[in-house]
Amino acid sequence: MILRTIKLFIVILVFSTPFAARADSVTPSGQTAGDGNAGQAKYERLSSELRQLESGLPAKKTELARLHRKWVVAKGRMPTSEELKTFNEKSAEGVVKIEDNPYVNKSALSTPGRYRMAYFQKRDEIRADEARIATLRNELHSVGSSLPAPVENLK
Repeated sequence: MILRTIKLFIVILVFSTPFAARADSVTPSGQTAGDGNAGQAKYERLSSELRQLESGLPAKKTELARLHRKWVVAKGRMPTSEELKTFNEKSAEGVVKIEDNPYVNKSALSTPGRYRMAYFQKRDEIRADEARIATLRNELHSVGSSLPAPVENLK
């Protein structure tokens, strides 16, 4: 599931980035579109997307911590000393079933599966956002270096 999500994200990046880069890189006359207004527009678009992703990342990380806590709490069950005593007696006799194990959740509603799944989905979402942030920073660096310097900075 995780590997499939990562592969899908990579495919999306591969197919979306080259077309956008080609559209902004060269015009029919051979001049680069980074000159002037088109390059500045791309720079603004990339920087706004970067700001949006970076502003949403802390909230997602907080949500990830909350989901991890839910998963850990639902995962563990501390049996009482009486339950442990009877379990140890039965295991000494050699007659132990899964239902007798005090560490196993007794109800299907208290299993940690749904919390685990939500945790890994949120973690994959955060990793995809971090990968996109890295890609945007690289693109901003390449677009920013191709933009002409303002006149007042050329002194």
